[in-house]
Amino acid sequence: MKNILIYGASGHAKMIVDSIQKNHTYAMKGFIDSYKLINEVVFGHSIIGDLKQLPDIVKQLNIEGIVIGIGDNSTRKAAYQKIKKIAPQLEFVSIIHPSATIALDVSIPEGTVIMPNAVINANAKVGRFCILNTASTLGHDCKMADFSSLASGVTVAGSVQIGAGSAVCLGATIIQNLTIGDNTVIGAGSLVLKSIGNNKMAYGAPIHTIKDRSPNSKYLG
Repeated sequence: MKNILIYGASGHAKMIVDSIQKNHTYAMKGFIDSYKLINEVVFGHSIIGDLKQLPDIVKQLNIEGIVIGIGDNSTRKAAYQKIKKIAPQLEFVSIIHPSATIALDVSIPEGTVIMPNAVINANAKVGRFCILNTASTLGHDCKMADFSSLASGVTVAGSVQIGAGSAVCLGATIIQNLTIGDNTVIGAGSLVLKSIGNNKMAYGAPIHTIKDRSPNSKYLG
């Protein structure tokens, strides 16, 4: 059983801990977090260091893998870049809750997290460092690019393209054959009946574009 760490100790990270414990695939050794106190306990596990201490912790605890416990897509990407630079030997592991339903022809790449009761249907392609949150559904023949995410209760119909860094927020529905551009945020509860371009903030039922957004701006607090 590989020893792993979680980078970040937010609410999303707590959900990852729960999935790890129910999978019995990895041994969770603690959190790395630069904004919380060392030895603070989060969901039964201690914060054992910050990012600068990561190389030493890897050696001391025989750490073989890490997962990024950050829900915001741009922040998660920035964390990946920092970790890759400071500890290039570490494997970024994927975490899949045992209640998730994943079609047999679907592979889950590095860094991606699949939460309870998520569904990924046939011939869907999921990128690196994605999140499919609780009870989200990705339809057949869909493509999620790297660092994109589906929030809890999202439904994506067949043959939808979701761009890199884009986020589909709580309970949104996207009908078939549409494209969501890169770094775009689809607001909670939206009904998406048309494609949305790159770097947009859009919401509503039916959806409409509200404004442009910076690719690196946070959408989660």
